[in-house]
Amino acid sequence: MTVAPHLHAERPAEVVPLDGSAGPMWVHVYRPSETHVGCAVIAHGRNGAAGAPHMTPMIGAALKRGFTVVAPDLCCSAHNASAGDAGDFTMAAHHADLCRVVDFVAAEEPGEPGQARVLVGHSMGAYAAVRIAAEGHRWEPTGVVAVSPVISGAALIAARKAQGGDALAALSRELPGALDEWRTHDVIPGAGNVRIPAAVVVGADDTVTPPADAAKLANALPRCVWRDVLPGEHHCPVGPDYMRSMGTAFDRLLAAA
Repeated sequence: MTVAPHLHAERPAEVVPLDGSAGPMWVHVYRPSETHVGCAVIAHGRNGAAGAPHMTPMIGAALKRGFTVVAPDLCCSAHNASAGDAGDFTMAAHHADLCRVVDFVAAEEPGEPGQARVLVGHSMGAYAAVRIAAEGHRWEPTGVVAVSPVISGAALIAARKAQGGDALAALSRELPGALDEWRTHDVIPGAGNVRIPAAVVVGADDTVTPPADAAKLANALPRCVWRDVLPGEHHCPVGPDYMRSMGTAFDRLLAAA
């Protein structure tokens, strides 16, 4: 992956191989060109990639504020080079892969005492990030950002069903085990354990993880310091309002830490 012009990185990303749930998993590490304030781990969702258009505003906002950014290409995606077939995706493995990345960061990018350590995720990546924050990790995150968050497998299935037509059947064909495996995952019961500052951002027109789901998560988080519903944006936001909102999310987390 190369650094896009708007990313405030001092050089192209370093690419680090890790052992993922399905085999080799590639992780991109960006260094900020300005003052270093900490580290942000930024995770995509199902069938995503670290360099997707809706991910670069997250990376750019973090780099601009002086974060080192660790952005993995998680396994079992049709849109990145890490191991695994997209049809073998599970929420459990997605969470496990992000845990592996955070383990790497804790060991190799510990930072200085008092610096920020932020988990950021989109969609399934948001589910995994919030779950890690709720369960605790030796990296000891100081903030979490959930964009277009999956709050539970059941909620995701309900949203797919609400789309009507063949949407639910198409999901079953694409991921035969999804209807069973996804229903075992729900981040809301543990959200009250997230004692660090949090931010929740969603598109107003998101039909995959609708604003009502994002509101449920924001209300369940004890220290939600930023919540935003972006007009005209869908599940993968890309517009200027999104870029500004991501900047505000990081600013609020830094101020609240």
